Amino acid sequence: MSTIDKHALIICNGPLPGKVRLHNLADKADLVLCADGGANRALHRGLQPEVIIGDLDSVTRETRLALSNVRWIRKPDQESTDLEKTLDWALSQGISSAIVVGATGRRSDHTLANFSILAKYSGRMRLEFIDSHCRMRILEKDTIFDLKIGTTLSLLPLGRCEGITTEGLAYPLREETLELGVREGLSNQVVSTPVRISLRCGKLLLFEVLQP
Repeated sequence: MSTIDKHALIICNGPLPGKVRLHNLADKADLVLCADGGANRALHRGLQPEVIIGDLDSVTRETRLALSNVRWIRKPDQESTDLEKTLDWALSQGISSAIVVGATGRRSDHTLANFSILAKYSGRMRLEFIDSHCRMRILEKDTIFDLKIGTTLSLLPLGRCEGITTEGLAYPLREETLELGVREGLSNQVVSTPVRISLRCGKLLLFEVLQP
């Protein structure tokens, strides 16, 4: 596998998906990376990362001892979050895609900031968040994908998104506008596949509700 094809699983310090889902994601990754306190979560779930990155102020003594043979990269800069530091390092290593877990579900301010980071970095690598309930990614152009009929989707604009058109959903949009604080697209449903979502401008956050 070439460098540009490398895929990473990044573990943050929030609630993680269930054990089976998490280990399946780890098995499919070329590298498992932890953003600071995500190392505690990884250790608790029986995963050993290749690299731990961040200011390292959230890592417990137990984790440091248990993962003493892992590569640690301390980046004390307070102008970026531990997730951003980890993504920057991943990009510097030629990693072209990543799934991030543990980025949602605790403090609401952290969750919202992480969605901003998802939008910021999605243009630089193929990037998704996954938690126990949803798969999340940013759409900025015409996107076609296969999903099981009956899957629930939500479309949340990050700012203002114009010219949105959908195909394959129960409640279609036709050249419509969604705007944060004005109109969102919650709990639509896949009725035919493939699903097609296009937009003329803006960044649209797609939530795919996962089956248990």
